[in-house]
Amino acid sequence: MWRLILVLMFLTPGTASAEDRVFGTYAEYARFVDNKIMSRDFVSLINSLGGEDEYTEAELKATNAQLLNAMPYDFTGSAVLKRVELTPDFSQEMRVYWNRQKSYVYFYAFLHRREEGLVALRFNLNTNADKIFDKF
Repeated sequence: MWRLILVLMFLTPGTASAEDRVFGTYAEYARFVDNKIMSRDFVSLINSLGGEDEYTEAELKATNAQLLNAMPYDFTGSAVLKRVELTPDFSQEMRVYWNRQKSYVYFYAFLHRREEGLVALRFNLNTNADKIFDKF
């Protein structure tokens, strides 16, 4: 379990780059994140939210294999547990995902609303809720 937590802590890119996905609306961002996490499409999630230029293909492949091994079933439910508006343009949130096998994963995002849309400046995925709550 500790190895899983360390792997998930690895999924914290530094800052958004010019190639990172810009979402037209918060709803578009939320649908994307929910879809990718619930279907366990972790490589696409990481690449779109800022990891594409942060990790090598080999690192992404190894991380994805570990994540899929640790979370072998798709998630069936989700909720936003906490959302904090820091300023009119910056916010942070915590999401939770679960399945029938009683597995949970927690997602954190630090978001910036810009003229061209919404970007995730930082994100983290972890099986330990405390690691995500500590970011608030």
